[in-house]
Amino acid sequence: MRGTHLSNFYHKIKQRRGAKKAVIAISRKILVIIYHLLKNKDVYNEQKYDLIKQKQETLRMKRIFSEARKLGYCLVPLEGVS
Repeated sequence: MRGTHLSNFYHKIKQRRGAKKAVIAISRKILVIIYHLLKNKDVYNEQKYDLIKQKQETLRMKRIFSEARKLGYCLVPLEGVS
């Protein structure tokens, strides 16, 4: 399925390392997910990755603003631009 976390991960690795290494990387990622699901008796939830991605993006923006402040700049977010 396109647009899923695993699909995006595969395409990102494939672009950098090639298709064969991407298949191995995605296989490992799936096995790790299965292990954690069985260990924690949980169900797979794709939306969990969206929340993690949003949190990472927020932390990334905080780091960028912090670095700019250290360099003496003042960044102002634009309204309506994503």
